[in-house]
Amino acid sequence: MASTDLQKQVGQLFAVGFYGCTPSPEIKTLIHDYHVGGIVLFSRNFENAEQLQALTLALQDEAKLAGHERPLLIGIDQENGLVTRIAPPIAPQVPGPMALGATHDPECAYSAGKATGETLSFFGINMNYAPVCDINSEPLNPVIGVRSPGDDPEFVGRFASATARGLRQHHIVPSVKHFPGHGDTAVDSHFGLPVIPKTRDQLERCELIPFRRAVAEGIETVMTAHISLPCIDPTLPATLSPDIMGILRKDMAYDGMVITDCLEMDGIRATYGTEEGSVLALRAGSDSIMICHTFDVQVASIKRVCEAINSGTIDESRLLDACRRVATVKDKFLNWDTALRQSDLTELSSLNNKITEITMDIYSRSTTLVRDKNGVLPLSKNSIIIFLFPGDKTPIGGAVDGEGTEIPGVYQSNKYLDVLRQHNNSIAEIKYGETGLTSEQWRMLEVADAVIFTSFNAKESPYQKSLGLELAERVQSLVHIAACNPYDFLDAPSVKTYITTYEPTIEAFSVAADIMFGSLVPTGALPVGTNDMIKTSAVVAPFDAQRDLDEIFEVWAAALPTYLIPTESLRSLIVRPYGHHFVARIGSQLVGFCLAYTNDHGAPDTVYIAVLAVSPKYQRQGVGIALLEETRAYFRATFGLNTVKLGSSFPRFWPGIPQDLPETVQHFFTHRGFRLNPPSTRSVDLYQDIRNFQSPEKYITRARERGFRFAPLKAEDYEACLVGQRRNFSNNGSWVEAYVALHPDKYPNSVMTAFDSQGQQVGWTLMLGPSDALNTSWAFPQTCGPKTGLIGAVGIDESHRKYGIGLALICHAIENMKQRGLEGVFVDWVALNGWYEQVGFKTWRSYRPGEL
Repeated sequence: MASTDLQKQVGQLFAVGFYGCTPSPEIKTLIHDYHVGGIVLFSRNFENAEQLQALTLALQDEAKLAGHERPLLIGIDQENGLVTRIAPPIAPQVPGPMALGATHDPECAYSAGKATGETLSFFGINMNYAPVCDINSEPLNPVIGVRSPGDDPEFVGRFASATARGLRQHHIVPSVKHFPGHGDTAVDSHFGLPVIPKTRDQLERCELIPFRRAVAEGIETVMTAHISLPCIDPTLPATLSPDIMGILRKDMAYDGMVITDCLEMDGIRATYGTEEGSVLALRAGSDSIMICHTFDVQVASIKRVCEAINSGTIDESRLLDACRRVATVKDKFLNWDTALRQSDLTELSSLNNKITEITMDIYSRSTTLVRDKNGVLPLSKNSIIIFLFPGDKTPIGGAVDGEGTEIPGVYQSNKYLDVLRQHNNSIAEIKYGETGLTSEQWRMLEVADAVIFTSFNAKESPYQKSLGLELAERVQSLVHIAACNPYDFLDAPSVKTYITTYEPTIEAFSVAADIMFGSLVPTGALPVGTNDMIKTSAVVAPFDAQRDLDEIFEVWAAALPTYLIPTESLRSLIVRPYGHHFVARIGSQLVGFCLAYTNDHGAPDTVYIAVLAVSPKYQRQGVGIALLEETRAYFRATFGLNTVKLGSSFPRFWPGIPQDLPETVQHFFTHRGFRLNPPSTRSVDLYQDIRNFQSPEKYITRARERGFRFAPLKAEDYEACLVGQRRNFSNNGSWVEAYVALHPDKYPNSVMTAFDSQGQQVGWTLMLGPSDALNTSWAFPQTCGPKTGLIGAVGIDESHRKYGIGLALICHAIENMKQRGLEGVFVDWVALNGWYEQVGFKTWRSYRPGEL
């Protein structure tokens, strides 16, 4: 491959930032000479609406002029709230993730995602590096914090999913971040490499949950985290680690586009260096390498990747996969007509007004009165009030400006004071800092009717923390406002009146003012800490046949009334040597169960979740989640298996989720991260009443003319039958074992066999009656009537397929079963659309298989 061609191909795998409000010479070089596939915008790149719109158009014009096949991905960190690139007055402020979480309504996240998507689309931006899937399980986290919806994994997954759905409404590419989870760290990866010493089991119970859901729902792109997980990979950070990225690529079977976080962050730059990091990230499974700041580093990294491909350090197949994934995202979301079209700037005002109305409604449902134990609120509009505001710099985290400068933030107190003075015009302000308050200022506080104390990330700011606690001891009528992180004084019982806004925006603060002065009844609730999501009270334990079976029968009857199985049959299906079941109890009552089986008598390599059922009165209380979590944890710990399938091999229940159950059942599994097959590839169970069955003559005649004959398996043909099964179906141990178990001396008329003109066995099917021993491995034929038999494991020798043997084999089996007095025949787990239907079978139930 020519060097220039390779350079341009590799360039598509880079997303780069630049400086300036017009396309700089450097970015033009990267677009023209290196064909970079993506541009990252920061606040440094725009001054006003007209200029921002002109900039994105100019960038796409450059790409078109340079001969790019597809438009540029132009992305931005518009997480909203704390991390907002396009802010007022250009566009309305939209609530950030934790503010959305405080509404406890994912539809608010959907609305915020739609609003964000509409704004980005208006300005020619087609990609958002959001939503955040990190779980803020570490209150001291300096880099995530309020950028996460909350500290509960399921909760975070719901809000991230809704936000992504909203972005898609306006054709904005969403990107969940930061895989595999940046929430449980006290180090900001902009300035160092955080170490999270969690095991795989711990990750599966927390960090990976929102990402599994996003993948199951088809998320288009995933951004990586610059964190160290020594229990998974003791040397390489996540972005550069094939083992950690393998969780996403292999275990989750994710074939979408993976983006690195910026490789100029110290989590990579200070360890492996940006250029070498680019090579390692691409090798590990990333498809888009983000380098946000330095032109020389961007060029050197592209060239370093080209060298690695030429030397074989990076396989060409890895390059082709990455290019395919980038192109797939572009083809889904981008086209040149849209990329080169400008929105009408005269429409921006009405758009902004519409969005403002939506977002202020969300803010009014978000800002939270955590407690008012002394009954200080509402404040009087005529009283003497002092407003305390931090005058020294406050911690903000490296993501706020995206530059990784570690420069603390300074907020303009006059804007916040103006909001308060709309309620009480005489409010006085005191700015406080590291030196504390003077004696004169303390005297002012003592004579005031009320004091409003504002903090920004006080957990990381000793001067704010100490003053806040001292005020709580010395001032009676005191309101604490955590104007960003809700943890500031969450665990301080001396702070009696506490409001949190979840972000340092004027919009959120204005709602806090409305609450303080009684013009708004607060409805927001903490999505973290003491008022966190209610966990299930169910206790999950391994199944005990002596203790649990009778209660399982009761839960089955209540939860699955359309699939009632006789008690003794259900007992034999459950109590199996390779069953690994769990039950959930609330108090002494069994309220749910999970039936799981392994596939092999030796070392299993597949886990089947056959049945997960919860008593109707205990559904939507986290019981099913707890059962699934403990079942998966058991298989991880016992067999090292992270993957589970929906359905069961032997015993046979459903081959997936029954489609006649409520759609919420499918949603439950998708939200837990199960990747369900498309509806078009569903599996079905079939049934036919055979009392009046007549074999279609064309199938019988065609087989006879070609020299095939059919007969039940005899003892003298048994060994040859097993040879045929092992030759053709050795990949399915349960299939082969079924034939092994059916020796004709013990089970006559259990196998119909097809022989060719030389007398060689070339086809087989089970044809089991209701009382046959092996038929007890199937759960549902008996629900179709007491005289229902089963056809299963239909197989044709590989050398004789497409000769029309199969349908003739089925016909002979049905005729045999009819002669034995059977009235119906069941065929389970069928994926061949329309094949069995040619001899009269109809769909009994349909299913969606799935895997996690």
